[in-house]
Amino acid sequence: MKKGIRLLAFFLLLAVLFFAAYRVFSWKDTSGDYLSSMQQLYHTPENTMDVVFVGSSHCYCTLYPALLWERSGIAAFDAATSGQDKDSSYHVLVELLKTQKPKVVGVDLYGLCLDKQGIEGNAYRNMLAMRTSRNSIELIRDYVEPENRMDFYLKWPIIHTRFWELGKYDYVTYEPSIYGRGAVYQWGYGEAEKGECDGDGTAELDQKNQQWLEKLVALSKENHFELFFFIAPFYVTEEGQARFNAAAEFAKENGIALFDFNRMHDEIGLDYKTDYRELYHLNAYGAEKVTEYVRGYLTENYDLPDRRGQAGYEQWDQDLTWYRHLEFQGKLDGGREIGETLDEISKMDQLYVAVDVNASDGPISEEELTYLERLGFQREELADGGCWILQGGEKTKVLDHGEEREFVQDLGAYDSIRIRSGAERTANDVCINYDALLQTDHAVNVIIYDLFLQERLQNLGF
Repeated sequence: MKKGIRLLAFFLLLAVLFFAAYRVFSWKDTSGDYLSSMQQLYHTPENTMDVVFVGSSHCYCTLYPALLWERSGIAAFDAATSGQDKDSSYHVLVELLKTQKPKVVGVDLYGLCLDKQGIEGNAYRNMLAMRTSRNSIELIRDYVEPENRMDFYLKWPIIHTRFWELGKYDYVTYEPSIYGRGAVYQWGYGEAEKGECDGDGTAELDQKNQQWLEKLVALSKENHFELFFFIAPFYVTEEGQARFNAAAEFAKENGIALFDFNRMHDEIGLDYKTDYRELYHLNAYGAEKVTEYVRGYLTENYDLPDRRGQAGYEQWDQDLTWYRHLEFQGKLDGGREIGETLDEISKMDQLYVAVDVNASDGPISEEELTYLERLGFQREELADGGCWILQGGEKTKVLDHGEEREFVQDLGAYDSIRIRSGAERTANDVCINYDALLQTDHAVNVIIYDLFLQERLQNLGF
């Protein structure tokens, strides 16, 4: 009897250890940098999504649920994955329909051009992020070659190789993978060029593409949602455009709206020089334009409720806050003029700003004083220098230069700031964790830490 209890205890302990290890090693992103639309789906309360977009990276770089929420209170979600193929697109939608009852679903048709993944990591993102169920098994069976299926079924033969790449968010939760709504928000840009989207040729849909579109139509009827198709702006080849043209004929025959945004550049106001990250994806400036067009279509054609302020929709509020903080970060990284940056700091919530002013080498210059006034400083309080903390509209002086003193404050669960003053001024006088931040060749340092994003954004020296 005792032997049996010990054996049972051993296997229970083994199971606990296995699942603890699996939690660390498990695949945690569908679009890079630990951001997972599948985790976001699983954390979303049941029956809260009214609009869903399904597709590849073209989808999550083109349609921003945060803007639909901010402007119309539409509870939308991007069920998108990098390189989402036809099989994955269908089964991701099936997975979503287990807990959600969307009124409208928009499907990105890039899958028509994608027969197999060209990047191994994208196959993992599409196959491993979903919880094990009959649906995930059917996805693997539909997409993966028979000799490789067992590795995907078990997952461990693939994920154990992640040992050397484990990072912070393998051990702690990456918060945007809970409250994010599937989009990837980015403000960088690179000049793009027009593809072959003016071509009128039509390629006959092959059997798999035809079946995919037919299955989507059947799924919409079975689950009582309205379906529309879209082609996100990207550099499309002549062959790809011919497939999209064939899909347009299918959509027309089945009474389904289709938006080929490549052909609507002028109507939407897209600019190849400023609205793209690169040839194949829009940045936030371009996404805002397409999202606004889709918002108009949705509000004009469907009776969608305004969910703002309703219980159960807090994740959409958090997502919008995340979007605005990333927008602020993107504009900082875009090399804005110092005065404009300081004005933006004054407008943003949940920032922690350390301002270090060195007056030991002489009076603060007129230009520097003017900049600091934009942060709410009075000239007379700056005469002797020192270090201040700006947070929540309050300004607190934490030390004077010349005194031997140290100020330490936690910035969240993982970061802390240390500010010190002594006889000699060094870069280590202001640190976040172990990063020395003070630029000693500048009289004024403004260190910006985002409390919502939990990361340092920039150190301005002037």
